[in-house]
Amino acid sequence: MSDRRDKRDLRSVLKQLEQKGKLYRFREPINKETELLPVYRVQQRGLQDPERKVLLFENVVSAKGKRYEMSVVAGVYGASEEILALGIGCESPSEMLEKWHEGMVHPLPPMLVEDGPVHEEVHTGDEIKNLGLDELPIPVEEPGFSGMLRTGLPMITKDPETGIRNVGTYNGFARARDRMVAAISTTHDAIFYHWQTARRRGEGLPVAIVIGATPEIMLVGSADIPYGMDELAVAGGIAGSPVELVSCKTIPLEVPAHAEAVIEGIISTELVEPRLPFGEYPGYINVDYNVRPVMQVTAVTHRKGAMFTPVLVGFPPSDTNAVWGFCQSAMMYEQLRYGCRFPVEEVYCPQMGGGNNFCLVRIRKDTPENVWQILQAAAGVHAGGKFFVAVDSDIDPRNPDLLIWALSFSMRPEEDISIIPGRSGGLDPSAAPTGSGKGKMESARARGYSRVLIDATRKWPYPPVALPKKDYMEKALAIWSEHSDLPTPNLQRPWYGYTLGHWDERLQQYADLIVQGEYLKVGEEMAKLQEKIREDMMRR
Repeated sequence: MSDRRDKRDLRSVLKQLEQKGKLYRFREPINKETELLPVYRVQQRGLQDPERKVLLFENVVSAKGKRYEMSVVAGVYGASEEILALGIGCESPSEMLEKWHEGMVHPLPPMLVEDGPVHEEVHTGDEIKNLGLDELPIPVEEPGFSGMLRTGLPMITKDPETGIRNVGTYNGFARARDRMVAAISTTHDAIFYHWQTARRRGEGLPVAIVIGATPEIMLVGSADIPYGMDELAVAGGIAGSPVELVSCKTIPLEVPAHAEAVIEGIISTELVEPRLPFGEYPGYINVDYNVRPVMQVTAVTHRKGAMFTPVLVGFPPSDTNAVWGFCQSAMMYEQLRYGCRFPVEEVYCPQMGGGNNFCLVRIRKDTPENVWQILQAAAGVHAGGKFFVAVDSDIDPRNPDLLIWALSFSMRPEEDISIIPGRSGGLDPSAAPTGSGKGKMESARARGYSRVLIDATRKWPYPPVALPKKDYMEKALAIWSEHSDLPTPNLQRPWYGYTLGHWDERLQQYADLIVQGEYLKVGEEMAKLQEKIREDMMRR
């Protein structure tokens, strides 16, 4: 037992985050129905990315006065991009993309072990009927609008015939102590492959919902990894060690041995229930009454002192948009940079685009033709994207001001915008009016819903960026830092000037003379270039 507790788990991740000042503990009673996620929302809507922390609620109560033994840890998967990076052992987003690549090309198959912490407490039979899901402090996401309690966490299923495993991050809606709704889209692998096979065989589909997995498991479950490739092996590749699995207690599946908790159950292939309103990634409440299969809960297993991990969706910034944005970016980066060998330096899908609809590709231009090839390939990899924008390597895609700068001065609408018809609207409410029944599968066949490709890169040499050169700015920063009564500057790129191709030695000589105080010498040189006015001169 002592050896397995040293393995990588959510608790070791939280310990590292706390050491870096990225975890805050709420010890007072917090109502999970009315207070918990609104408190988390205060942070998400009120603080910038670098200021956000994982929030650990240690004293959770219900609206009916129930006190939970489990705590709730919010934001461990996506409170900020920095926390997401730290969670998988990275210091920067670009490092995350490379670590993802490592997991994809060097997956490590999971390892089955005899026992694990997730089975320290096991509840089955009458315990499920009498307590079951009520043991879990599942918080209300959007109090006043949410019509459900949700687990938006990794679900594990297997094909009943081939044994192919799928890990997908899907919604599970709690409906009774022993009943849930498996809100999985018909296009997702778990339904498209596994559930359909089970239905053809006239049997239910075993499923395990994993609570409190390590961040890399959350990521692989959220990514569109090709069917047949074991997501848990990719997670092992990202972590650098195989994921340890234990056999479930009531169903023929294996789950991470070091997860905080697992809900075991059977998804019906005969019964469905309607969904109720809940927040979705575009930032609006989903009010479509689609029906989804009923799930019968057969067991709840968990660690002692387990932590429940809500995954906030709804209006950005949210956990889902952060996770999904990275996954979409990582899959495009992997294919464009390593599959197509394009000079792609970074791919970024901002949260305000749902982590899905708006995609920025930062490239190093070798030839102008590469830009459109890259944009078209990106749209091919991510069929659900709406806007694909290429920017130069000096444009930070996370800085909206620089994006506006690039769109304003590096792009000509008549030549640098291309519209490709034919795209699924998904959950985008602009695809069709709410309640129309369109905007999902129907819009996939409608050629009017399109993707936009924008080449916002410079097409020829530009003059230098109009800021002082780096050495002068560094000197100025040193002077500023000597004054402790001044606020500490947070310099944004670009914070010094640099050349972009249109600059020659002669112009540099004039600039050097100016900083040496020799403006008269520059004036003497200009005097030599004087000439009489011609009629066309003043029309330029």
